[in-house]
Amino acid sequence: MACSTIGIVGIGPRGLSAMESLFLEASRYKSMVKVLAFEPFNYPGAGPVYDLGQPKTNWLNVTTRALDIPAREEVSFHDFHIPYFPTFQEWSGYNAKKLDKEAIDKFPLRSELGQYLHDRYLSITAVLKPLGLYNLIKREVTTITFTNESVSITDSGDNSHTVDEIVLCVGHQPTYQDEQMAHWLKRSNDSAELQLFKMPYPVKMFQDKLGNTSRPSVGVRGFGLAMIDVCRALSEGVGGTFTVMDTMTRKMVYEPSGKEPDRIVPFSLDGLPMAPKPLNRKIDEHYVVTDEELTNYVAFIDNRLNSTNTINSPEFLIKAITPIIAKKFTQLSNLTIPHKLSNQGLETIIEAWLLDSDFEHDLILPKQLSTKTLLQKFVAMATHTTKISLDYVIGHVWRHCQPTMYKTLSFAPLKDEVIAKVIDLDERLKRYSYGPPVDSLQQLLALSDVNLLTFDVVNNPDVTATKEGWELSKGEESIHVDTMINSVLDTPKLSLVKSKLIEQLREDSIVQPLHNDLAIETQKDGTLISRSEHLKLPISVLGRLAKGTLIGVDAIAECFGVRSKFWAKGVFHRVLNAETTTQTSASKPT
Repeated sequence: MACSTIGIVGIGPRGLSAMESLFLEASRYKSMVKVLAFEPFNYPGAGPVYDLGQPKTNWLNVTTRALDIPAREEVSFHDFHIPYFPTFQEWSGYNAKKLDKEAIDKFPLRSELGQYLHDRYLSITAVLKPLGLYNLIKREVTTITFTNESVSITDSGDNSHTVDEIVLCVGHQPTYQDEQMAHWLKRSNDSAELQLFKMPYPVKMFQDKLGNTSRPSVGVRGFGLAMIDVCRALSEGVGGTFTVMDTMTRKMVYEPSGKEPDRIVPFSLDGLPMAPKPLNRKIDEHYVVTDEELTNYVAFIDNRLNSTNTINSPEFLIKAITPIIAKKFTQLSNLTIPHKLSNQGLETIIEAWLLDSDFEHDLILPKQLSTKTLLQKFVAMATHTTKISLDYVIGHVWRHCQPTMYKTLSFAPLKDEVIAKVIDLDERLKRYSYGPPVDSLQQLLALSDVNLLTFDVVNNPDVTATKEGWELSKGEESIHVDTMINSVLDTPKLSLVKSKLIEQLREDSIVQPLHNDLAIETQKDGTLISRSEHLKLPISVLGRLAKGTLIGVDAIAECFGVRSKFWAKGVFHRVLNAETTTQTSASKPT
């Protein structure tokens, strides 16, 4: 069989996983492939999100014990082998059995995970490259065209390459700006005095510029994980010091260096803070879902998916998880806000809140509380030093069900509108399920205590760009900022992506969105669903740009899940079929 060449665009975590899966399948099929990879960033395997050179102020929001990246098994061929590579936990020396359950969970740095991913990349390419089975092009791909069942690729240096198949494993892509950002960009371009940073990363970009300014006030658009990294970069990152005063609650005080901005002013559309992960394994075990509960959860979802009744909303998913949440809340007993409700009564409240974010109840933290109070209460719940609210329990039981939910619902026979609503619900609950460590929120509170950070206009203020900066107004409160940092990360909505490659594929009608609010539609093996039933293009999409068809693409563990394996199996299925077709055609009499 001829050795096919597979193009992989983007060798971050997902591209690395795709390559590993490809050679695992090659060994099973007793066949061989070559990989031509395209990655402009310095550390293949890690990609820009896990850049090894980023500062220690950029943290992950996943604990080491939950960073479930599977090992790469050893792959043997006739005359060479690809070595085993350990899990992240093995690689980092983490051993849960040796740690006390009450030990504070460790959250690795982004750069630490990047080092693991880059080392894993080097260990496979060190074998493949000398054999001529791997080649890396350190450029972006700008265009892809299809001719005679092959793929022609043009890179940013205007060089041409040919492969038999190609898979897009790109992550965050630049997007067209929303109306507010577009207006700010125009104003900042027209005025040399306005400082606007379109992205939160790399943080050194704004650290350097602000360091040459006399104590500016800084607005931060967004109130999520990236905002926390920005705040750390502008405090600890410029020489300030956080000191833990209470090991049980992780309460901190902040000692400024004098190089910080005058004030940091975050804001978002709803002003709601993220809830932290539980402090340690002992506390988190209250929210862990048992195997039996997960089995019942999946069975309920499968029954509804296979039912003749039409599904028009995420209610089926809500009803699957509600009994589990009610049970966990009841088992917490006197640790929760006091109540006299039965499990059935709790289930009614849980369903109502999941269906309507504005639903209110005494067991749910009211949105009307001040941001600082919400942060303090969430931190206290995560450390078991106050009564736990129902919404906190909902969010963390949801977190433990997420991997199963992602696996069960990806490629499910749901209407596009329903998939969009499911993703919206999951995104809403990420305020809890994707939350940061307790230390991150205690740092925000410590910065607030020394008036370096203010929450006065955090909830959807009116923002006016002026010649001198921006005015942020909420009610009678008005704050001027000299500099604006956008910490809202780009959406994977296909219609908004403006990278040259995706625009070209969209204009050529090669890719199409699953729904107006989602990304590219694919088959289970990652191949594109074409507008024409008869057109089979040798292109696949794995990861963020397939959001919609695939649920839960942003989790790092999902990069090394079954989706890369489905794709790799599909590659060899197509290659073998192509070989059979060619041989059959050649054997026919002329």
